[in-house]
Amino acid sequence: MLRLLTMKINLTPKPLHQALLLPLGLVVLFLLTATSAFADCANEVKPSSNDALQMLVLGDSIMWGQGLREEEKFSSRVKCWLQERTNREVKVHVEAHSGAVISAESAARLSFTAANGEVNLPTPSINEQLDHAIQFYKEDRSSPALILLNGCINDVGVKNLLAASTPLDDLRARARKSCGEDMYSLLQRVRKSFSQSHVLVTSYYPLVSLQTDDNAFLRLLVKKLNSQRPEARQMTDKEMRARLIAISDEWYQTSTASLMEAVAKTNAEAALGSSSTKVTFVEIQFGPEHVFAAPDTLLWNFMFASTNLSGFRKVIVLLSFGTTAYKTNDHVRESRKKSCEQTFKKPKGIKEDKDQKNARQDLFLICRYASLGHPSQMGALIYTEAIKAQLQQIIEKAGWKQDLNRALTLH
Repeated sequence: MLRLLTMKINLTPKPLHQALLLPLGLVVLFLLTATSAFADCANEVKPSSNDALQMLVLGDSIMWGQGLREEEKFSSRVKCWLQERTNREVKVHVEAHSGAVISAESAARLSFTAANGEVNLPTPSINEQLDHAIQFYKEDRSSPALILLNGCINDVGVKNLLAASTPLDDLRARARKSCGEDMYSLLQRVRKSFSQSHVLVTSYYPLVSLQTDDNAFLRLLVKKLNSQRPEARQMTDKEMRARLIAISDEWYQTSTASLMEAVAKTNAEAALGSSSTKVTFVEIQFGPEHVFAAPDTLLWNFMFASTNLSGFRKVIVLLSFGTTAYKTNDHVRESRKKSCEQTFKKPKGIKEDKDQKNARQDLFLICRYASLGHPSQMGALIYTEAIKAQLQQIIEKAGWKQDLNRALTLH
């Protein structure tokens, strides 16, 4: 397994993306040497529970770890690494879930609820997640030393990122509001609620690029996603592909700049007040070759796209498009499917009209294939390394590291 994973990374220098070589090299080294690479904290630290380091996870499906087993999620890997580096137990409280928006006002309030974070639902919003966390830590009589946070892609609307007819000006305005203004407001609340916490805000990444595979299946998928938009129906396959790449580039550039601005503004205001909250922006560097359906993709895809499926079997998949005959290649697809079926099953005692039924069935399909385009196991490792790079600078200054010799003497 280890051999296969390391072989998938292409370490041949690429002129435009040499900056990515170091992170990828670190990932290989991590896989070869880290004791917790595929396990749940092999070197478990069990000091006094009163000395535990508290870590809070807020955000959407990326922060939740869509499609990943618990031990593969970057929040779990960061926990294990922190325990090893600080000699302290790290307790993680996760409020993040798939589909979360920053503010419930930016999405229609649905009547569906789910216990499984894999199920794609807009609520609880990230602001509501913060409310829940405040109550949790109040009852626990503790406070998070570290907060991992993201958000804004669902407020912008994934459908807008996949619609070739989305005007770039509209997308830019949405991203500036959601990733800039709304994130800033959220960070203000986080700073006031947890004034001693260190907050790490992670970026997003481009969704598609020129290196995204241009095969018959993906062209059909794009047409299906854009079939309800008159402007898109008039576009050729080539025009539609070019538009989606432009939209992806605009999304990444504007969301990154807006999140950075929100973080900088929060820190500037904190410096003027009594709060010691420090917010750090963590940029995730996925190159054109790492996006959806690209040669060295770091994102979940359809299962046939990551195997040597025969041409005939691909035709069968194409003919079944619009049904549930094809699968994603993530690690929790079967358990997610069961949760989606339970969440979006036909309600008892309520007669649905045609529109309500279609809307519910659409939500089920979105839920079932929710892992598509999310960081895979290798993508999560890139997130882990980026977060660790920032935490290296925080651990000593924050005083998180326990003197093991002193602790042994005290106990």
